Amino acid sequence: MATRDLIIGGLHAARMALEWAGGDVLELWLRRDHDVEAVRALEATARALGVSVQRVDAPTLDRLYGDDHHQGVVLRRRPPATVDLKTVLTRAADQGRAALLLVLDNVQDPRNFGACLRAADGAGVDGVIFTRDRAAGLTSVVAKTASGALDSVALIAVANLATALRQLAEAGVWTLGAAHDGAIPIYQADLTLPSALVLGNEGEGLRRLTRERCDQLVFIPMHGEVSSLNVATAAAVCLFEARRQRAARPPAT
Repeated sequence: MATRDLIIGGLHAARMALEWAGGDVLELWLRRDHDVEAVRALEATARALGVSVQRVDAPTLDRLYGDDHHQGVVLRRRPPATVDLKTVLTRAADQGRAALLLVLDNVQDPRNFGACLRAADGAGVDGVIFTRDRAAGLTSVVAKTASGALDSVALIAVANLATALRQLAEAGVWTLGAAHDGAIPIYQADLTLPSALVLGNEGEGLRRLTRERCDQLVFIPMHGEVSSLNVATAAAVCLFEARRQRAARPPAT
C-alpha cells in the first residue's frame, strides 16, 4: 500500500481534509488571486492548525496537482490512518445500530476505489474493508475521486480478506457477495440485518474463496443490453438499497 504523501485538490476536498484530519495536512497552496470568502476561511483554518500556506500562480498549481481541475486549491497531506475491524463493529454495537460495511475484493482501479469510498460516505457505512496487496492503495488518485470521503469513512485495511469475512461471521454480520450469478436480486435480501456487502474487482469479480465465505450471493437486475455495472456504481446501488430498507423499517440488531 502506498505510504507517500497525498496531493489533494479542490475546495471541498481540502476543507474536508483540514476538518477531519488537520494534523495530517502538511502544506496548502492557494491561487494568488483567489480571494473569495471560502478560500480566505480555508486559509485561516490552515494557519490556525500550523499548516504552511503559500500563494502561487495557476501554472504552479497545475503542476503540483497534475491538471487544472483543482479550483485554485491544492494541499499535501499524509495518508489517512486505518482502523481495525473490531473497533468498527464495537462502535456500531455501542450505538445500538446494525452494522453496515462495504467490502472490496482486490479492486484495482484507484478511481473505482475512490468512487466506492464516496458512495460509502453517502450511504453512511460504518467502514470499508479493502485488501492491502494486489489492490489500489490510498493514493492521490483515490483521494481525488473520493472527494473528501477519504477521511469521513472508516478505512479497514486487511492482509487476508477471507480472515476478515470469518471475523464478520463470528460477529454476527451477514455477508452478501454481489455476483452476476447470485441467487436472489439485491432487493430481496434482508439488508436491515447487520450486513457487509462484498464486491469484486473490475475484471474477475469475486474470487473463489471470497464467494465461498459469503453467506449469500445477490445480483443487481439489469434491464438493458449491458450485462453488469461498474464496481463503484454497483456498490452505490447495493448500499443505498440497504439504506432504503433501513428507513422503511428499523434495522435488526
